[in-house]
Amino acid sequence: VSTQSTGEKGCKWSLIQLRMYLMTKHGPEAVETLFRAMDDIFIKSLQSVQKIMINDKHCFELYGYDVLIDETLKPWLLEINASPSLTASNQQDYDLKFKLLHDVLTVIDMEGKLTGKEKRVGGFDLMWNDGPVYGEELVMEGMPHPPYSTNTRLGGFNDREENLKSMMRSHTNSVK
Repeated sequence: VSTQSTGEKGCKWSLIQLRMYLMTKHGPEAVETLFRAMDDIFIKSLQSVQKIMINDKHCFELYGYDVLIDETLKPWLLEINASPSLTASNQQDYDLKFKLLHDVLTVIDMEGKLTGKEKRVGGFDLMWNDGPVYGEELVMEGMPHPPYSTNTRLGGFNDREENLKSMMRSHTNSVK
C-alpha cells in the first residue's frame, strides 16, 4: 500500500498497517465495509475478463491492483497491472515483496504438498472457486454483510507465518 501524505513524498504500508490506521480514524464497521467493497472489486474485475484469461494449470499470473480510497472510504479502481513491479524502494518494501514471492511459490506447489482444499496459503486467501468460498469464522457481529461472505482476511487477521507452519505440520503428519 502506497500512501501519499503530501505532494512530495509518500510511504508504503502493509494492508494491516493501513487497516489499523483507518480503524483508528473511522471505526471498525466503516473499515470492514471498505475492505469488503475492495474484495468485491477484485472478484468482479476478474470475473469480467474470466472468459479471455488463459486457463492453463502450467502457468499463472500475478496482478497488482491500484485502488484509490476517497475521504468517504469509497474504493476506486484505478488500474490493474498484469505484471506489477517487484522492485523494492526500501527495506520494508523488500520484505513485503519477498514474502509475496514466497507465498506465490507456495501456492504454485511444485513439490505437491498441498491438498487443493486449502482456503488460505501464507498471505493469500482463496476467495472464489467457481463460486464464493465462504469464511464463516470471519463473520463479525454487527458488521454489514455483502451479498456473499468471502473467505478473505484482506489486511488483517491473517498470520501468514503461522498459516505456513500449520500447513507444513499437516503435510508432515499426513506423510507419516
